Amino acid sequence: MFAKTIPLFRLFGIQINLDYSWFIIFFLITFALAEGYYSHVYQGYPGIVYWFAGTVSAILLFASVLLHELSHSLVAISRGLSVKEIDLFIFGGVAMIEEEAPDPKSEFLIAIAGPIASFLIGFFFFLIAYYYPHDDLFNGVVNYLMIVNFILGFFNLVPAYPLDGGRVLRALLWSRKDLLTATKISSQVGVFFAYFLISVGILYIFLGNLNGLWYCLLGLFLRQAAKRGFEQTLLYSILSKYKVQNFLVTVKPLFPNQTLADVFNYYYPFYHLSIYPVISDNGEIRIVDISRYKRVPLEELEKIKVGDITEPLRIYISPFDTLANALKIMNKYKVEEVPVIYRNTVLGIIKRTTIESILERELMEAKSRRVL
Repeated sequence: MFAKTIPLFRLFGIQINLDYSWFIIFFLITFALAEGYYSHVYQGYPGIVYWFAGTVSAILLFASVLLHELSHSLVAISRGLSVKEIDLFIFGGVAMIEEEAPDPKSEFLIAIAGPIASFLIGFFFFLIAYYYPHDDLFNGVVNYLMIVNFILGFFNLVPAYPLDGGRVLRALLWSRKDLLTATKISSQVGVFFAYFLISVGILYIFLGNLNGLWYCLLGLFLRQAAKRGFEQTLLYSILSKYKVQNFLVTVKPLFPNQTLADVFNYYYPFYHLSIYPVISDNGEIRIVDISRYKRVPLEELEKIKVGDITEPLRIYISPFDTLANALKIMNKYKVEEVPVIYRNTVLGIIKRTTIESILERELMEAKSRRVL
């Protein structure tokens, strides 16, 4: 979610990561519980016990957040979507579902899974508290985890995109309208709710309650996330109209005995590509990346055979895929060009710049129509 994350472990094939911002909220929660709530409500324990209880509570809180996000992920996987990772960060957690839900029903099921998981976890701690009715620190920890999970479930049900409730709203609207319109309406509700949180935060700060700063930060985050969510859906909607086959650069494959000098002298001036498909002696399709050799002197390039520097073909796309899927693959693997392959035949290369130019043209035309 933020700049860097710490990989922790894998669950059900999903990578679980910890953002560095998580340590901030982890310390704040532990401190507030140890020096505030627990030490004032449950008196008579040594200070280290309060800090231990606060630490355990914070860990179990984020374990609950992880289960919340994991429920989203597992339902998404069951609906045929790919989930790369789950990141835990200062505002909770986020499941990195790599594509839009294919239909309103899938969107609804994926969205509602999180709050249901939080309510089930809250009910689990309620049962523990019910069968352990002692007014001690352990009961306090259990009650805290019960309450915070119920709050997490109810907060996420607010119909403000990108919260789970906003995604439920989007699914209901999508069942009656198109995805873009549904996203636009739910994201507008999300922006309104974000401004509401910011206003509450400012009021709290004005009244001398510094907790208002947290409301402001959360509101700013949700506002940005709501706008970004709509923009991503808009891009997806535009690019989904076009097929890769209509925009690829048709390129003649290389052969292993050719030199890099041949590539730079005859291929690059014509195609202006960084990667080229290579047909090996056994008919296998491989790839050569010439961007690493642009600074090599010409006399050295004449000594380098293409076959000696090829790499396996790991990333490719079908000509019948959409440009939205092509851009998703480029973003996932952080590449600028992707080979287009059909039935073990090289058709060409699709470039990021081509997709971006189409996107820019579409956005300018849409803006022009609104002005007119």
